Amino acid sequence: MLRLLSFLFLVSAFFSCLPEKTALERALREAGDNRMELEKVLAYYRDDTLKYQAACFLIENMPDQYAVLPLDSTDTYARALLSLDKEDPVSWEISRSLVAAVFDSISKIQPESRIKIVRDIEVMTSDYLIENIESAFKVWNRRGVAKHYSFDDFCSYVLPYRVAHEPLSHWRRTALQRYGHWLDSLNAPQEVARSIAMRYPVRYNAGMTKYPYIMSYEEMDSLQWGTCDDMTAFLTLSLRAIGIPAATDVVKAWANRSSAHCWNVVKDTAGHFVDIGYGPDGKNFVVYKVSKVYRMQYRSPGEEDVTQGYDMPLSDVSFPLDGKNKQAYLCTFNNSQWIPVALASSGNGNVTFRNLGRGLLWGDNKIDGYREEGKGIAYLPVVHERGILKPFAAPVILYEGGEVRSLRPILSDTESVTLHRKYPKYNKIASDVHDSNEVIPGDDYELFYWNDEWCSLGRKTAGHDTLVYVEVPKNALLWLHNHTQGKEERIFTYENGKQIWW
Repeated sequence: MLRLLSFLFLVSAFFSCLPEKTALERALREAGDNRMELEKVLAYYRDDTLKYQAACFLIENMPDQYAVLPLDSTDTYARALLSLDKEDPVSWEISRSLVAAVFDSISKIQPESRIKIVRDIEVMTSDYLIENIESAFKVWNRRGVAKHYSFDDFCSYVLPYRVAHEPLSHWRRTALQRYGHWLDSLNAPQEVARSIAMRYPVRYNAGMTKYPYIMSYEEMDSLQWGTCDDMTAFLTLSLRAIGIPAATDVVKAWANRSSAHCWNVVKDTAGHFVDIGYGPDGKNFVVYKVSKVYRMQYRSPGEEDVTQGYDMPLSDVSFPLDGKNKQAYLCTFNNSQWIPVALASSGNGNVTFRNLGRGLLWGDNKIDGYREEGKGIAYLPVVHERGILKPFAAPVILYEGGEVRSLRPILSDTESVTLHRKYPKYNKIASDVHDSNEVIPGDDYELFYWNDEWCSLGRKTAGHDTLVYVEVPKNALLWLHNHTQGKEERIFTYENGKQIWW
């Protein structure tokens, strides 16, 4: 999912600039030989103003919609999915997942996934689109809470026939069979969502991260486990099928560790979005640092920055950047590379990134991360040139209190540093318990500092449980890489004789 999100993010500026008045004609033109199918839908609703507008909304935004599918029916991964044992227990650790073991064995036979991209605009049938529109309007009009929402809410959070790049299917039929009894519920939408989440049929299994495609709603309903992406997609579709305005919110990259995250949101009758999770009472638990939150949407460009909708401390940060309307990105580090998490345009010689997280969360969520962790988030500003991300300023730390510190290394002022770890110790691990992220005697390490790129300070084989480097530039962002083993590595600064992790 992260690769798909990054792709959408980098092209979002282009799609957002398209003139609205040409959107329908543009879509019909891009349909090519399939244009007639879409025109059938428009003709079918020509005497129904609202449904015609709904059809236009779906067709206008259809050029950017597509499914990621196996190249053919003989794909080994896809065939294995149909025969997997659904009794595999909930597996938060990939090493204990039976599903992961199956896909690992397949990867030895079929090293690479063979995918094809199928654009909706080229294959959409009039029958499918009309059925989707009719079903969406039927449940919307039946639910007594519809009067609290706008037509735009309906188009954005109930009407769309897909949530990501899953195979097209008749998911509304399947979802109505499972959850149709909630249609006449007098409970608030968020309470219905929490009730469904607490009785959720889809369980988490880390092994599904090794499945190279995206499951359909029916596949998830049958197998009853998946990734976080699968779980949120299933719940979003289930809620939309019964007329509840729902969406998926995404953290593209945690700000203090690797990986991304997502959860469900429901719009309540007061107009507020409420986050839904799979904890007790349907609570959404967040325990890592958040830089940005995006809401996935059918409308181009496919996402909306909703960070400001979460009640957590935010700041605007500016950097000098020549050129007008130049696109710039702000990145956080994911243990091996910088990942874009925010977008802004330059003007008057600088660029300002707005509503950035400072490392504190909303509500009663608390950071439950690591020891010796810095109080803030490290960011790097970059521009996209010739297919690569190019930094144009030094990384900064945005502290919890809103202060900003530039991490430009002082090459003329160096110090000796003593390093104990390549990755911080989790708070939940006792201080006297050893782990593989400590400096391990006999392993080969290399220390880097950031100066517009990662600059090596040399490789060393650890003789003890510490590494000592001399002539390390002060005020530098550092990264200790183990060439021998392990994957978890984290950036840090060296302050008062300690590694402070970011």
